[in-house]
Amino acid sequence: MFDFIQARREMVDCQIRTADVTNYEILKALSAVEREKFVPDEASTIAYGGTNIHLGKDRYLIEPRTFAKMLELLDVKSNDLILDIGCGFGYSTAIISEMAELVIALEDEFFFNRAQKILSETAIDNTVIYEGKLSEGIDYNEKVDALIIQGGIEKIPSKIKDQVKDGGRVVAIFVDGYKGECRLGIKNNDEILWNYGFNAHAPLLNDFSIKKKFIF
Repeated sequence: MFDFIQARREMVDCQIRTADVTNYEILKALSAVEREKFVPDEASTIAYGGTNIHLGKDRYLIEPRTFAKMLELLDVKSNDLILDIGCGFGYSTAIISEMAELVIALEDEFFFNRAQKILSETAIDNTVIYEGKLSEGIDYNEKVDALIIQGGIEKIPSKIKDQVKDGGRVVAIFVDGYKGECRLGIKNNDEILWNYGFNAHAPLLNDFSIKKKFIF
């Protein structure tokens, strides 16, 4: 019988703490949420490994170390309204819900139903999940305090920028080929001012890439 509790403990002690993630609320959330429930059944025994996990189509669950460091940059407060874009089967949303007042998740049709089912079964009551195109954001009557994107990007679509209140935070992994870095953005009027966070890479999300121009 695979010991998921021990695997979760080792993930926190050997991957997260050693990456200098010291925020108690992050460590507590990662220790509490059963990551194995948010991956395909055949991947449950590798759920706590140090690699991105394929969820289906072209989507991945970001490996624990990178995700934890993204959360440190996001600096979630207990009264925050957070938008989680590309939550997959809901793991990132479940983690953030342990720290924020409300988490709004956005997923496409392929992942939406299972994410909604898992989050419901785990009795997490401060989350709402929307189905839609990730680059379009959500139709919500309030702008969010912070936003996190669960995958690599080359650009931030304007509709995503509009979801964040002035002074709000955005955390995303910008990729350039095999290179990448996680950045923290602060919304300033209609623009986002970006600051370097740490080196990181994640598979590129559809509709978050820059269309390449062909030169003849």
